[in-house]
This record gives sequence, C-alpha cells and structure tokens, in this order.
Amino acid sequence: MSIWKELYDIFDKERSRWQQSSAGKQVISFELKANLGFLADALSSGLPQQAIIQGLECSLFEAKIKEGLSLSSLNRRTVTLKFIGEFAEFAKYVGKENCELVENAYSKIKSLQKLALAQPDGNYDLKIKSLFRFLVFLVAHLENRPLDQKSVRHTRD
Repeated sequence: MSIWKELYDIFDKERSRWQQSSAGKQVISFELKANLGFLADALSSGLPQQAIIQGLECSLFEAKIKEGLSLSSLNRRTVTLKFIGEFAEFAKYVGKENCELVENAYSKIKSLQKLALAQPDGNYDLKIKSLFRFLVFLVAHLENRPLDQKSVRHTRD
C-alpha cells in the first residue's frame, strides 16, 4: 500500500470521527433549544405543570450518550463573570465548562420528570421556572451570547 493511501485512510477516519462528534453536539444543542422553546410557549399559554413536564425531551441526548458521545467534546468554553453580567443567580456556574452545564440541564429535566411521576399532585411551578431560566442561560452560553440586562429590558417593553 502506498504512503498516500495510508495517509488518506487516516485523514478519512479522523474526518468521519469529527463529523460524528459535530453532529452529536448539534443534536444536543437542538434538543436543548427545543426544550427551551417549548417551556417558553407552555409557560406563556398556562399549560398545566404535568403537561409541561411530560413535554420535555431527553431522547436525543440519551441516544447520543449511548452512541458514545463524550460531553467533553463540547467546546470547552467556561462561564465567566463578564458572561453572566448582572445575573447573580448564575454566579455559581462561573468556571464551569459547557459539558458540566449540559449534564446539569439534563439532570434537572430527568429529576423533574421522576418527581412528577412519583408525586403527580405536587406543585412544580418554581422548578419549571428555574429550569426555564437555566436553559436560557445554557443556550446563551452554548451560542456564546453573553447575558445582557439591557437586552432583557428592551424585550419587556
């Protein structure tokens, strides 16, 4: 076998691995954004708490983890004080990488779903709203859009 063929095989294998990893990251990002959009619509329309909780999705994340996607393959950008701006509730995430944040988001979703199954009559309003705020923060961080109090004020007007 020629050296060129061997080099091409190595390149092709690495390119395929990179494409799979990139696709996995995009799928997770899509599912997080879909959950965020669903929560926003559900909260604004007054959907019952149980319906909101049942509507949250984790299936794409779980499938990618089963396929062997490593969350550490997400960009290694960390949360900074500058990123969170005036939103002190997110200060506890300063220094955390995206992989930890994504894992935390899905952990919160699964925990909420298990709680709702165990106690269907419970009040989960605060947990749902907390998850919504966290997903806003996480999606902004994944897209590298720092949180800005001024932009929040403009959207309220």
